[in-house]
Amino acid sequence: MKSSKNKIRLIAVVSTGVAAGAGALIWAHTPINFIRPVLAEATQSPSASSSQGDQAHATTTAGTDTKFVTKYTCPMHPQIIEDHPGTCPICGMDLVAKQFPAKSSDQNAAPVAADVSHDHARHAETAITAAPPAEPKAEKSTSDAKFVTKYTCPMHPQIIEDHPGTCPICGMTLVPKLFPAGTKDNTGSAATTTEQKADAPVASNSAPLPEVAVAPRTLRDMNVVMARAQWRNLTRQIHSVGLVALDENRLSHVHPRASGWVETLNVRALGDTVKKGETLLTVYSPDILSAEKDFLVALKSGMPEMRDAARDRLRLLSVPESVIEQIARTGKVARTIPVLAPQSGYISVINLRDGMYVTPNLDMFTIADASKIWVQVEVLPRDMEQVAVGQPAEMTVDGVPGRVWKGTVDFIYPELDPKSRTLKVRLVFDNPDGVLKPNQFAEVGISGVAQEDVLTVPTSAVIPTPQGARVVRKNADGSFQPVRVDVGQSADGWTQITAGLSPDDRVVASGQFLIDSESSIQASFARMTGTAQPADDAASAASGQHQH
Repeated sequence: MKSSKNKIRLIAVVSTGVAAGAGALIWAHTPINFIRPVLAEATQSPSASSSQGDQAHATTTAGTDTKFVTKYTCPMHPQIIEDHPGTCPICGMDLVAKQFPAKSSDQNAAPVAADVSHDHARHAETAITAAPPAEPKAEKSTSDAKFVTKYTCPMHPQIIEDHPGTCPICGMTLVPKLFPAGTKDNTGSAATTTEQKADAPVASNSAPLPEVAVAPRTLRDMNVVMARAQWRNLTRQIHSVGLVALDENRLSHVHPRASGWVETLNVRALGDTVKKGETLLTVYSPDILSAEKDFLVALKSGMPEMRDAARDRLRLLSVPESVIEQIARTGKVARTIPVLAPQSGYISVINLRDGMYVTPNLDMFTIADASKIWVQVEVLPRDMEQVAVGQPAEMTVDGVPGRVWKGTVDFIYPELDPKSRTLKVRLVFDNPDGVLKPNQFAEVGISGVAQEDVLTVPTSAVIPTPQGARVVRKNADGSFQPVRVDVGQSADGWTQITAGLSPDDRVVASGQFLIDSESSIQASFARMTGTAQPADDAASAASGQHQH
């Protein structure tokens, strides 16, 4: 029992010494601005000192009651702060949870450590209470930036759409992703909000990127290839997938002109080929037999008008001319009448068997002529203006590798497909040997409307980004600078530049990604250190240097 009491006394002594040492250490490191108010307070009356002590204690208590909330931020981009889990709209990393003051706005609050000593917090808050409050900085928060959900292709990030769908290049399903409001999609439209229309553009998107100096030997090691912006005629090739179909203008339906019975059936299976004038079947028809007898009576009467009327009646009943001449020559009726093929082709539909009773509304045969075929293709809305009737087209099929069929645009449908929102276009191709089959898939290329005298650069020189395309231009002093450009159509390895470059500007056609990355890093450091040049001044300086 005595040993326990000695241990308790020893612990109390050690705790008192530690507390005294900590107080001396805090007093030694307390700023002079804080010591002076404390000394002045000691000279005041006890009541005043007690009142101010209570006030300081109340302030300290209020400070320790600060509430913290859990928000989610990006480890690589701390300005991205969200109220819910998700991914970073810039780099795609998963957001992590951190503690933020409850009244702090998103993307401006700094994380606060939760393991601060209670005594140190009391002294620090007392010092802050004694010092005059600092005025809040009047600067615009980056949280004003708005983001919208668009759909992009994982393999081709330059494909950006406002709605779900598939990539027109590889066919992959587009995935949703957050983009800064104002990002242009493939139709050229930009998503804008009311706040963005009123606010000025963000400096990081409008200010030119810094210049980069690269040694000649480094350029050789990087295999940098230069090209010039030049005028040329640009004809875009529109690629799509088509479906082979029969030419509906080359289909013939065979119907009997009078009721009767099938006596002889010569064509019995689907796919059988027939030639024009070939006998398909023979029919016994009482109505036709009666018309033959009337024709013989008209011949014996010697009246030309009656004879011609009877002959025309047989023709209207589809009695062949050879049968009519035979009746006139022999003076005898023909019991059965042959039905002839109206055109050459193959039997695509048959609804007939031996001994059937046929009527005029029965479609006995459908004969298809496949010497010319249709190909139905779907064109994206952004390519609608590039398609016109009569334009040349090329087609290949997997079943016949190496062979190319040449055709033309025959018809453009007046409506879009209600499901795919694409424009249907009909092409016509010759198929003399019958190699192309209906319902066969084909790869089609349509030559778009030619654009004359447009400023172009190699397509490999264009760097697509969510904020817009840019190229790396070589300045007159030998430095390199990424510049933002507006692009138009692309064809044959060249891309139209509608704004951002001048004729004969030299751009990097290969190896430009390292230069662009270096410039982006310099721009990021300039924004972090506050040394970034204003957009207007930077644009003027860049324009002046480019002119020299």
